[in-house]
Amino acid sequence: MLTADSERPQVAVKTAGEGTAYILLHGGMGSWNHWARNIDALADHFQVRAVDLPGYGDSPDVDKTMSGEEYRGLVCRAIGEMLDGDEPFHLTGFSFGGALSSCIAAHFGDRVKGLSLIGSGGFGKQAGRPPVNTRSYKSAGDDEAKYREIVHGNLLAFMLTNPESIDDTAVDYHGGNVRRTRFDSRKVSLGDTQRTDLARITCPLQLIWGSDDITAYPSIEDRVAMCRERVPDLRIDVIPGGSHWAMYDSAETVNALLLDFHLGLAN
Repeated sequence: MLTADSERPQVAVKTAGEGTAYILLHGGMGSWNHWARNIDALADHFQVRAVDLPGYGDSPDVDKTMSGEEYRGLVCRAIGEMLDGDEPFHLTGFSFGGALSSCIAAHFGDRVKGLSLIGSGGFGKQAGRPPVNTRSYKSAGDDEAKYREIVHGNLLAFMLTNPESIDDTAVDYHGGNVRRTRFDSRKVSLGDTQRTDLARITCPLQLIWGSDDITAYPSIEDRVAMCRERVPDLRIDVIPGGSHWAMYDSAETVNALLLDFHLGLAN
């Protein structure tokens, strides 16, 4: 088990490709497979390292009493263990992983060549935000069919707004990830950390949102404005019809946007 005092934490990483390191951090109740439709495209140009964050997927458990700030420090140390010496890297985070990625970019400074945030968290609790209409996974008990029904409904309520994008693979991924989640990502994703972290980064910044991402409350424009106060020359890409999990339902578009941004920085 990893704790707030773990000095050299190890995490599970799915690696593909060769070249400059490109680290991907998944969202809450996720794992490396949040990037299943993106890894191959990125690995044609980079060495992709899709991380299972502590307490998720195949990575070790974490102390459940750990605070969000302690967890952020733990993840920074885990990323340091993945890297060789002063190795530079590109970085992209989704949702919960976006809040962590800004912290990592601030921590590692000029070693980060470029930062992309997709549907990022870290903007604090938003007063007046309507509740997300999700159901308890525990209510399925041992009924696998009911569990998959709940997974499908919760994906539609939060992650994928187009019913046609929710295939059996998406249900398999999310259902499996939920069962392997051992840390409450809200300790990080609901923190008001982007204001501080983005003010400290030194690398170019790209923001990506699906136009139908319900997490961007009160609006995408409001979140972009806050980020632009810290990073005036940031790049913003909004995907028409894209959801929160844009890397899945708009994979080709996301891949093209990430490669356009990061390959330009690599050159």
